[in-house]
Amino acid sequence: MNNHCSFSLAGLLALVASSTLIAPAQAIDFDFSGTFEQDNDVLLFSFTTDADTTATVFSSSWVDGGFDPILTLWDSAGNLLQQQDDGLNIGSTLSNGVSYDHGLWDTYFNQFLTAGSYLVSITQYNNFATGTNLSAGFAFDGVGNESFTSEFGCSQGSFCGATGQADMTGDPNFNRTNAWEFHVLNVAQAEIVDPPPSTSVPEPMSLLSLLVLGGGLALLRRQAY
Repeated sequence: MNNHCSFSLAGLLALVASSTLIAPAQAIDFDFSGTFEQDNDVLLFSFTTDADTTATVFSSSWVDGGFDPILTLWDSAGNLLQQQDDGLNIGSTLSNGVSYDHGLWDTYFNQFLTAGSYLVSITQYNNFATGTNLSAGFAFDGVGNESFTSEFGCSQGSFCGATGQADMTGDPNFNRTNAWEFHVLNVAQAEIVDPPPSTSVPEPMSLLSLLVLGGGLALLRRQAY
């Protein structure tokens, strides 16, 4: 015996939309840390927002003796939204129950973002982005283990303590390291990109689209029996 079932796509969309609005995704915080192997390394992260939100992006490594980081925010097409070297924000910020200190030359900014996918790159001062799109690269791309001469940045092979170079306080014994620590707050998901991708991170299929597709396929299977 064959059972036939007809349905209205508009009605299905309305039903799914009303159900997804009942429990919107909760924005959460993400914390990452690690070390650079070379002064001109570029580390890339992707993150998504399920709704319009103001995300907080900051580093907490300078204040703990790591190198001076540059954080650059890009949209999913690789267009530059924000690039910051010094946040000039001395204090602490709570993330996942931990209070992270940030110093004068750590990065710190808030950015309003519409729902979608984004990228954040971490580089060491003074390895700035060379254009308004990620595809243009960075100032020291293609160079070997570049030893930056500024007192701001000290990484493997050129630690301030190893070279006797003073830090911003004038203390030549303040040993900076190749460590970085990065945080992105109030987003839906975040992860390190490995290996480094092209300039675009595709947006995941929305929950609404998945439910509509799943509901449509289920009804089509019912029609076949």
